[in-house]
Amino acid sequence: MMTERFLALIVFLWAPQILSVSAWAQGQGSPVVIGESVQLQSSTLKESRSLLISKPAGYDNSTDRYPVLYLLDGETHFHYASGIASFLAENDRMPKMLLVGIVSGGRVRRTHDLTTPSAVEMDNRFSPGNGGADAFLSFIADELIPFVDKTYRTRPYRLLMGHSIGGLFGVYALVTKPTLFNAYIVADPSLYWNNEAVGARAESFFSSTKSLQADFYMTTSSMTAASASDEVPSAVARLNAALGKKAPAGFRWNFDWMKQEDHLSIPLPSIYRGLETIFEDWRLTDPVALFDKGGIEGIHRRDREAGQRFGYPERITSPFTVSLVVAALLRAGRLEEASGVLLHDPKAYPPPWNQLDALARAYENRGDAEQAARYYLLSLRQNPGNEFARKKLTEMGTKIPELPRD
Repeated sequence: MMTERFLALIVFLWAPQILSVSAWAQGQGSPVVIGESVQLQSSTLKESRSLLISKPAGYDNSTDRYPVLYLLDGETHFHYASGIASFLAENDRMPKMLLVGIVSGGRVRRTHDLTTPSAVEMDNRFSPGNGGADAFLSFIADELIPFVDKTYRTRPYRLLMGHSIGGLFGVYALVTKPTLFNAYIVADPSLYWNNEAVGARAESFFSSTKSLQADFYMTTSSMTAASASDEVPSAVARLNAALGKKAPAGFRWNFDWMKQEDHLSIPLPSIYRGLETIFEDWRLTDPVALFDKGGIEGIHRRDREAGQRFGYPERITSPFTVSLVVAALLRAGRLEEASGVLLHDPKAYPPPWNQLDALARAYENRGDAEQAARYYLLSLRQNPGNEFARKKLTEMGTKIPELPRD
C-alpha cells in the first residue's frame, strides 16, 4: 500500500502541466486556432481562474446548442481532447461538443483543488496544502457552470473528465453532487488518497442509491513511470467490484484496464474510449439487427431514447440510417419490407428516387411488372429527370404523367 501511494504521489507531482492551445504555421501562414482563453473571477475561490474554451465546428454560424465536456487540468488535456471530440463528432460517433478546460495553474493549487482533506501523514508530507475539493466543487457548480450556460449555447448534458487526482475528484464529485454531471471519464484515479476514503464513500453511495441516470467510465494502467504491476490498484479494484455487485438503476459503467499504458500516457486513450463508450447509443452500428427485432419503429424509439439521455429530446432517426436499412433489405431480397420502410413516413423521410429505382429493378428482376411499374413511377415523381425510369415505363407500356423537368 505504501509503495503504491508513494509512486502515485511522485507521478502526479511531476505530471506535465502546460501545453500550447494554438499552433502556428511556419513562415507567413495564419494561426490555426483551436480555442480561446477566458478569465472567470470566483467569489468562492477568491481568485481569477483561467478557462480554455473550444467551440465545435460551425458554432458561430448556427443557433444549435451543445453538450459540454469539462476537463480538469485543462492546460494538460485541452489540446488533444478538442481534436478527439472533433474527430468523433465528424464521424457521427457522438454529438458536437463544447469543451471547457479548467486550468490548474501549478502543482500547489492543483493539489489543493482536487483533493479532500487527508489524515494520512504521507499524503500531507508529499502534498501539503491539500483539502480544497469542497470549495472547488462549489466553484464548478455555482459559478463555472452557470457562466458557461449563460455565455455559450449549451444543452443540459455535462461530462467531467479527470486524471490521477483529477480522477479522484471526479469520483468525489459524483458521490457529492450526483446530478451535477451526466457522465464521468475517470482516468487512473488516485483512489489511494486518505486511506481510500473517497472510494469507500463511493461504495456506500452505490449500495444505497436506487437509481441514477449517469454514465461512468473508469480506466487504470496499474503502472507508474517507475514500475509496473500485474494487478489492478486495490482501491480501483474495490470500486469496480462494488459497481459489479450493485449499481443504481439507470447507471451505466465501464472499466478498462489499459495494461499497455502507464499513468502519464493513459489520459488520451481514456478520453477517446470514454467518449466512444458513453455515446455508444448515439450511432446505430447495426440498424438491420435492430430492425429485425422491432421494425422501423424500434429504430425510431431507440434514437428518441438516446436523444433524451444525451440532452437532445428533439432527436429523430437520420434519413441516412433509414436508407441503410432499405439498402440492406434490398440486398437480402426482402422487397416488401424495403418498400414498407421507404414509404413509412413520406413527409418526414421523402423516399430517395435512387432507392425507389433500385426497388423497381428488384421487382422487375423478380418478374413482378406491376410493382416494378409502381416504383418506377414513384421514382420518376421524385426525380422527373430520371431517364432510365422513363425508358423502363415506356417499355412496359405504362402511361407516364406530365411531370415538370428541371
